[in-house]
Amino acid sequence: MLSRISHIVLKYPKLVLTGIGIVTAIFAYIAFLSPTRLEVDFSLEQMFPENDPHKDEYLKFLDDFTREDDILFLTYSGIDPLNRDHVETITDITEELEFLGSVEGVLSLGNLEYGEFFDPYLSDEEWQDKRDDVLNHPIYTNLVVSRDGHTGGLIINLQDDVVGQERREDALNEIHEVLKTVGWEWHEAGVPIFRTRYIQFVISERKIFLPLAFLVTTLVLFFIFRQVKGVLLPFAAIGAALIWVAGLMALLGITVNVVSYLTFNLLMIIGVSDCIHILIKYHENLNRGFEKIKALDSVIKAIGSALFLTSFTTAVGFFSLTMTNITVTREFGLILGIGVILMFFLTIIILPILLNFIDVPDDVHIQRLIRGGRFQAAEQLTIFNERHPRIILGSTVIIFILAIYGLTQLSYNASIMDDLSPGNSLYDDIKFVETHMGGTFPVEIILDTHERGGILSPEFLTGLDQLREKVLSTPEIGYVVSIADHLQILNEKIGDGVRAIPSDSDDALSYLVDYEPGKHLRTSDYSKARMSARIINIPTDRAFEIRDTILRNAKEIFPADVDCIITGSTILALYTNRHLVKNLTFSFMVAFVIIFISMVFLFKSFRLALMSVLPNIIPLMIAGGLMGYLHIKLRPSTAMTFSIALGIAVDDTIHFLSRFRQEYKHSGNHREAINKTLLTTGKAIISTTIILSLGFMVLIFSRFVPNHEFGILATIILVVALAGSLILLPVMILLIKPTFRFRRPPSDENVV
Repeated sequence: MLSRISHIVLKYPKLVLTGIGIVTAIFAYIAFLSPTRLEVDFSLEQMFPENDPHKDEYLKFLDDFTREDDILFLTYSGIDPLNRDHVETITDITEELEFLGSVEGVLSLGNLEYGEFFDPYLSDEEWQDKRDDVLNHPIYTNLVVSRDGHTGGLIINLQDDVVGQERREDALNEIHEVLKTVGWEWHEAGVPIFRTRYIQFVISERKIFLPLAFLVTTLVLFFIFRQVKGVLLPFAAIGAALIWVAGLMALLGITVNVVSYLTFNLLMIIGVSDCIHILIKYHENLNRGFEKIKALDSVIKAIGSALFLTSFTTAVGFFSLTMTNITVTREFGLILGIGVILMFFLTIIILPILLNFIDVPDDVHIQRLIRGGRFQAAEQLTIFNERHPRIILGSTVIIFILAIYGLTQLSYNASIMDDLSPGNSLYDDIKFVETHMGGTFPVEIILDTHERGGILSPEFLTGLDQLREKVLSTPEIGYVVSIADHLQILNEKIGDGVRAIPSDSDDALSYLVDYEPGKHLRTSDYSKARMSARIINIPTDRAFEIRDTILRNAKEIFPADVDCIITGSTILALYTNRHLVKNLTFSFMVAFVIIFISMVFLFKSFRLALMSVLPNIIPLMIAGGLMGYLHIKLRPSTAMTFSIALGIAVDDTIHFLSRFRQEYKHSGNHREAINKTLLTTGKAIISTTIILSLGFMVLIFSRFVPNHEFGILATIILVVALAGSLILLPVMILLIKPTFRFRRPPSDENVV
């Protein structure tokens, strides 16, 4: 295949380049100008799994009741919220907010009980009574005012059509224009706030780190080749590949989303790595006295073979992500896998064509690149490996043991806010609201009597009240409300004057027939009741403990024919995280097995393939061990890193062993073959690792925790993989001394 590609590319360069240019232009039109152009969609709803019983329960809840993910929770502090003047001010703000087209309803101290709770004409004594009442109210406390009376709250219910990032941003902008009319200290929380601000933060990080990665990559390329064309030519090939990928994403309906936004960063870095191997091999061939065409032919045939194999293993790591049941993750793995293969073919075609059109580099550039002192590390490695094999092997064993212990400390007990860190405005706002008003994340408890009017019986309502008290006794839950709370208030106001459960089902029904405030807490046929709670940000294990406790309490309180279901976007998100981690772990194992089998076929030696596995296992184990020591949790973002980094890290081993086999084939001596491999391919491996590591290292400075952790782990894996390929692997080869059988005589042109 590569011989055929070389023949066509070098014989018809203009025709091939014209064809690629036309296809690139078509993909550019599809991606950026056509009606089906590439879309940006950072909505977090895409992260919910498919064909999942927990998701089905949540969707059923949305069918039966109103949404719980469209409630804004805004608090204000620094003033006395129960002061007459401040209640009047919040009344005015409430009225302005209710006129906004994106707002369905607002609840505040200013409009409790249709504005009659804090009637402006109340006497001071009556006002004080109302003040005391609201601070101990079963519905309003920790909702519109904190239990200590120092913080006020605004509950804003958005219209049902306010869906997606753009609509939410418009709604929030309108709301904040109203809030700016008073100089109070505002803090925002709620699911719409979390989704909107989270996505805005991700987008802002993307705008910083995509150009930064490009800048770092450009500088390193220039440092390696010291020529402008050493930068421009690779990016011409890489740019074409990225346009093709963007066009394919548009055709397949794959958006730039909260997962796939790293696609172009990753492909750019991988593409630069391919180009470095091609350019160094080209300079090496010229140094050996090859004419330009012969040098390029050798590049395509020899380096092309190794690059195809490394691209294949990298693509396998990405394709393994398609085994999850979350659409955006599957799409991310699919487009990256395709992108890596496209990057290989376009770079191995475009770069030689462009090199064919320009003059060969000056001899000074060739000598500096091939023999320059900048890569003295490669020469020194040979000496170090020969002198200290026991130290290398002993250190490897010690590191292996330490990594295993670190892995035992690894935790996947993540929480919803683990992607954020203190100092981030969203994180700080949510923590403020949690501290002063209880939790901010919704948890929904559904009780199904399977009987029309079943929730109206005094026995059921009493049980509902008992369950509420047990739920509210959970330290992490700061607010709980059910239809029983509303009925107690209604019984006091329009019933027998006592704040208690109505003693008759008919009374309860009569209270609720035209009562709008509690309508969202029961179904229209009164067969299901909803208990809405707010919980603070807690780890998954603790959330599931609370869920199990609530289910156990419900079973003790209610008859066996009453079903209790706990759902909501919070529970679904936590379950999704854990489920995705398990999916990604399995996909990583599958990718590892496929890559190992591929290496067996590549090297035609089970022993050599087995020996090559260790330099790739150790980097992953060290990264996992450090996660345990540094308390970095195994979450979807970190679990995904291992599949991505595995495919990239194994490239070093493939390049080293491919070159070693050819050098051994040429000399028949293990030591000499290793020395020549380190002095040739070793230089390219060091260069590509520098590029890859710096490309990922810039993410360490990100304030977005997944990016930060991805940068740390990927950099560690790549650097350790470099050491494994250039230090540990040569020592193992000298120790085991594998032999090869070759059918054909050696050929200089086939040396990688």
